[in-house]
Amino acid sequence: MNLQRLKRSIPLAKKPNKEMKRRYGEAVEYGCILCKILYGVYTEPCIHHLTGAGMGMKSEDFIPLCHHHHQGSQGLHFLGNRVWEEKYGTQNELLEMYLEETNNNKKE
Repeated sequence: MNLQRLKRSIPLAKKPNKEMKRRYGEAVEYGCILCKILYGVYTEPCIHHLTGAGMGMKSEDFIPLCHHHHQGSQGLHFLGNRVWEEKYGTQNELLEMYLEETNNNKKE
C-alpha cells in the first residue's frame, strides 16, 4: 500500500464546530474536575474524550482533566482505565458530576 493511499484510509479528526468550541471553552474555565473535587483548586485542563477512540474519532462526551490526571504519573493514560477508575471513580460518574455542576451554574 502506498503512503498516499494509507493516509486516505486513516480517519481524520473532525474539526470542532462552534458549539463544541463553546463547550471546550467552558471546560477550560471550569478546570480539572479531579483537582476541584480533591483539592478545591483550579488547574488548567486538557480535554479527555470518554470513548477512548482517540483523536480521530472524538466523542462528544468529555471531562476536563489536568495533565497530571490525564497523562501524567496519576493520569488515566499512564495508570490505565481500571486502576485510575478504582482510584478516582468512573469516567461516566465524573462526566455526570461535571455536567450536573455546569448545568446548575448556568441556572444561577
